[in-house]
Amino acid sequence: MTMPGLSSRHTDLLASTVRRMLRRGGRARLSRLLARERPEDVAAAFDRLTPADQGRVFTILVADHPEGAGEVLTALEPQDRLVILESLDATAVARLLKAASVDDAVFIVESLPDPLKQQVLEIVDLDERLDKVQTHLGYADDSAGRIMDTDYLALDQEMTVSKAIDWVRQQASQIDMISYLYVVDTLGHLLGVVTLRQLLLSDPAASLGSIMNDSLVKVRTEDDQEEVAHLAARYDLLAIPVTDEDNKLAGIVTVDDILDIFKDEATEDFFKMAGMSDDELAYEERTFKVAGLRLPWLLVNLGGLLIAGFMTQQFQNHFTLVLLVGFIPVVMGTAGNIGSQTSTIAVRSLATGRLQSGAGRITRFVAQQLKVGVVLGSVLASLVVVVSMLFYQSQRVALVVGPVVFLTVLTASVVGSLTPALFKRIGIDPAVASGPLVTTANDVLGILVYFGFAYLLIDLLAV
Repeated sequence: MTMPGLSSRHTDLLASTVRRMLRRGGRARLSRLLARERPEDVAAAFDRLTPADQGRVFTILVADHPEGAGEVLTALEPQDRLVILESLDATAVARLLKAASVDDAVFIVESLPDPLKQQVLEIVDLDERLDKVQTHLGYADDSAGRIMDTDYLALDQEMTVSKAIDWVRQQASQIDMISYLYVVDTLGHLLGVVTLRQLLLSDPAASLGSIMNDSLVKVRTEDDQEEVAHLAARYDLLAIPVTDEDNKLAGIVTVDDILDIFKDEATEDFFKMAGMSDDELAYEERTFKVAGLRLPWLLVNLGGLLIAGFMTQQFQNHFTLVLLVGFIPVVMGTAGNIGSQTSTIAVRSLATGRLQSGAGRITRFVAQQLKVGVVLGSVLASLVVVVSMLFYQSQRVALVVGPVVFLTVLTASVVGSLTPALFKRIGIDPAVASGPLVTTANDVLGILVYFGFAYLLIDLLAV
């Protein structure tokens, strides 16, 4: 296993060598160096190069090593990839796509800026050699069909083990995933799977149909890629076959794509939970673009706070707020934090499948969060009562603020645990629910509960 320190030193050394060769004009030597290095290492070194040097290196890659150029491009950080793609014209991108694997080609097309993307799609539609890319782009975004690889091992069920081994030897150099050999009938319908180990240990005269495992895990082309990744993790698979509506083998989703799915989904959820977009990774140096990505959720938060302020304005006409005003941040902050904590747990439970099996589990989850809320609410309410008695020396304020903090915690617990499940039910990413939306909603609810309860005790509060 490569230690992080060693990897970092290698990246620094590679970047330094590339810069030196660029300054001295050693194009041929640089081309040979790029051919020897792993695409992932070249991509890591790009982060140490200036945009101008990145463009020069990538030009050499496209000209001399087009297949490696595609692998480097997919391994780049989003902001570096965007810089490279914006420096290319449609013809250069099309040449790149022809050398890349189908799934990498689709990824490259999806990463293109919109104007260039339209030009490239026109070339793809007209080029017969890119027909597989065109087919993949016809599948829905984030579907198994969109990310599947069409290079795989598949043989007829009647073929013998010995002939299958010979065929695997011939094809192994052209196919990345050889751990699984998929068994099909004469029409291409998926029947089962044979592992490479199983193939080598079986009777050479046996047919593949007699040794295959017909209880295999598979997905459809229209299935969501996140579900594909969860299946692979659940059953410890290196690849999952993808079939069409007629059960014909269309491709496979390999472990490298599965890892990318988990990384991308985690990144996307992280940004959504903060009320941001993962597009910031690509546009992080563009001030107005980043501001535009963040602004919508900030407007939602501002709207919620304005509503809370309006509610405060309406209630102040009914009773004196001098003593109650000091506890408004307490109520709003407690509601927002409790709601955010609970919704984060709910989003995680949905992502891991714990809340996927009907309303029963959701009910138990909400009940458990409510129990936690009772404990937290009791502790926080007691502390607030003590503070109000010590600093304000007012039993009347304590009588309002204590119960309100308790009710606010319970309300936030219910809202935070139910909202992600509701979003999931109506087809919206639950991660959105654990961001500013839940925080803002609980801020408003906290103020409503606070002053609503105070209004019921108006006579007691009158001074």
